[in-house]
Amino acid sequence: MENINNFKNYIDEISVNWFKKFINEKIDSFRNGFLEDNDQGFGDFTPDINVTSYILNKVKIDIENIKQYNEIKNFISKYSLKIKNKDDLISAGDAAQLELLETIEKNPNNIQEKITELIMKMQINNITKNLDKSLKILESLLNKLGEETLINEIEYEDLQYILESNLEKTLEKLKKWNIENPKQSDFYKEEMKIVENDPDFEKKREASEIIEHYFGNIIGQEIDEEEMEGLNVQNINERSKIVIFNKGIMISEELRGKIELISQIYKNSNQFKKSNI
Repeated sequence: MENINNFKNYIDEISVNWFKKFINEKIDSFRNGFLEDNDQGFGDFTPDINVTSYILNKVKIDIENIKQYNEIKNFISKYSLKIKNKDDLISAGDAAQLELLETIEKNPNNIQEKITELIMKMQINNITKNLDKSLKILESLLNKLGEETLINEIEYEDLQYILESNLEKTLEKLKKWNIENPKQSDFYKEEMKIVENDPDFEKKREASEIIEHYFGNIIGQEIDEEEMEGLNVQNINERSKIVIFNKGIMISEELRGKIELISQIYKNSNQFKKSNI
């Protein structure tokens, strides 16, 4: 990145590299679980392979074509569900049910394809929603430091303050979740100490990955089969276990995304340090 002098160009390169790596990892993980393991909470439902392949191939092509930060924002907008409250699991469920009912009325023979499409839309929406939250870091940097600012005019301490202040907002959300759910948070209390206090961002990155793994692969087991079978959107509220755990999953993914992004910025921050010697 030695030839990049403009801060916007720096952000373009950092964000595109981070975004492509991160979203491809998430998409591949979803694809493997959806098509191969079929152990993602979808019960006996068998996805339509043709629909799945078509949508994922389209997503992959769109990812590959991203070259700049603003194109990442356009991608997220394109693949985000248009619901009033983007963080509301109930609103997303209502929107999905309505779309499914409309499809059944129009074409009752097209149910498997539509369910496959809806599941994929909701999963991709979850992925893009959390990545968008991580990208708030870059919005804050650009707004406060200026798109056209030369890198050699930016104080490293200013960069560091903005990054870690933004990360602290997500840490506060997870700490609040931990207080409300002490039984679950006890399993990753050592990792929480690292992401809160360790100055080494590589250690923070590893700890955040463990926390995310816990939420994504272990905490879901606490929602037993009987609860899933009896699940109905009309019965879901903010005290429902699935809503509480989903909130924790979203926060853990946001935390890891931010730490990964900050880690990449710090690894490519020599220009800032050198410019202020």
